[in-house]
Amino acid sequence: MNVTLDCIPCYIKQMLNTLAQTELPEEKMREIIHQTLPLFPGLDPQGTPAENSTIILRKVNELLGIEDPFHSAKKESNELALKLLPQLKERIDQSDNPLFMALKIAVAGNIIDMGILKDFDVEGSIQEAMVKDFARDDYASFVQRLKEAREILILGDNSGEIAFDRLLAEQLSESGIKITYAVKDQPILNDATMEDAAHVGMTGMPEQIRVISNGSGFLGTILKDCSEEFMQAYKNADIVISKGQANYESLEAFGKEDRRLYFLLRAKCEIVAKNLGVHLGEMVFCCS
Repeated sequence: MNVTLDCIPCYIKQMLNTLAQTELPEEKMREIIHQTLPLFPGLDPQGTPAENSTIILRKVNELLGIEDPFHSAKKESNELALKLLPQLKERIDQSDNPLFMALKIAVAGNIIDMGILKDFDVEGSIQEAMVKDFARDDYASFVQRLKEAREILILGDNSGEIAFDRLLAEQLSESGIKITYAVKDQPILNDATMEDAAHVGMTGMPEQIRVISNGSGFLGTILKDCSEEFMQAYKNADIVISKGQANYESLEAFGKEDRRLYFLLRAKCEIVAKNLGVHLGEMVFCCS
């Protein structure tokens, strides 16, 4: 998915949300913004929003002198999600279709996005996910492909949300399928890293579920920047579940040819919603 002019306000919003994680005076924040804006003309117009956002955010972090401005906020979102896990696990166990319910809960967690949404209502998102259908729903084809699958790769997105993904990984592994869950190698916005995976208990799962770093610090999944270990997992996977907008932005073009890719997300910006053919805020589980 290529950038459009409408992506520019989002870059600025992400900058402001990053600066809001600090206690810097407004004058210093304004200075950092002015030092970052000259990068905008050099951004690749043929690139993806995820790639261009990363370039901007890395500069902001460099000027701040802080590797992970969202560290405290990520910890809080993980704690919030963990408190909800027991009741969500019960919902899955009591559902007529536990796997479908686990997918719904995983996409409900996609509301936790401090880069785009400054305020979010996790419990409200969960309630909405319970009653609303996917605007695009390829669950039937997913189930068919699942019958022959031996390995599934899940591309993680945000902190907090990763706790809900844990429930999905558990559900998928019950059928004997090997699950690999990939997190970011370096902090970027509130994306999940190995520290977040450990916080929510993802790294302490049975051998059937393993967590790896994708070797990259980019938003989304930029395959050319990923590690050999990740690329091997990507190639070996019979199904790839791509969580969130940034992963969709960076892999959407591959999904047109690679039918292993299933995108699970909430459309949180008009550009992504239009590209998906859905309304803003709607949930999708689709393979292209």
